[in-house]
Amino acid sequence: MAFLSRLFKRGDPPAEREEARRRGMRDAREHPLGEFTDPEFQPAYVTEVRALAREQVTEVDRRLAATRTAILERALGAREMILQELARSDTHPEPALANGHVSDEVDEQPDAFISIAEARARRAEARRRAVVEEANVGVQRARARIEHLTQEWESALIERDHEVEAVHARAEQLIAAYKGGVLRAHPRREEIPSLWKGEVIAMGATGETATAVSGREEIARILREVEERIEVWHAEVMPRELPGGARRQLSPPPPADPGVPEDRDAGDAGDDRASGSEQEGT
Repeated sequence: MAFLSRLFKRGDPPAEREEARRRGMRDAREHPLGEFTDPEFQPAYVTEVRALAREQVTEVDRRLAATRTAILERALGAREMILQELARSDTHPEPALANGHVSDEVDEQPDAFISIAEARARRAEARRRAVVEEANVGVQRARARIEHLTQEWESALIERDHEVEAVHARAEQLIAAYKGGVLRAHPRREEIPSLWKGEVIAMGATGETATAVSGREEIARILREVEERIEVWHAEVMPRELPGGARRQLSPPPPADPGVPEDRDAGDAGDDRASGSEQEGT
């Protein structure tokens, strides 16, 4: 194992494969002949390469777990910031404002005949809306950070898969080079099986490890929670307002006049009634 550790640290694939080939030639001359002709036997070198590959994959997954922890901490921090902004009392309208008792034309010049109380209420509403806008900017930025962290996690998963694939490919190359050396030096090379035990190991499904799945689900849960909270907050601090901005309240419409067609409005009906009264008077 120490030999392989030194070999892997060199980072020169051709040199690694050449040294593995030489190791195979040496082992073929020094080890018992049957050690390489039995398909159920796994040469010590193959065992060492597989063990080192497992260690490297474990290290890759350890780094992925650390990345998951860091990303979730940042996502939870953004979530906390959002919840603090949504909980601000100065973003919520007064009950009278929420029920439509004050004009929603807070950005226009007040009428000359409005009361002092209503003018004060309009100024307060204008300040509140400015606070809401400021809070909303911060909330949307924090939400965007969580979305970015979702993409960052997916990128980390892709990078992990590439690293694991590289580890397995490297192991296969070294084992193939070692076997090439054995075939070159072994006196009974024609009896060496096409595959030794453990020579080829299927790589596990990438991107679906427990760490990958839990990380993806946790970030999705955080994003879903903040989106639901933001939607409720918008409904509370940005209620639908009456078109036109007049100081009227919502009230049920008057009952329809059975003598007036439905496609004619009340004003036309009133004109018709007035005209009819004049004709009767004449």
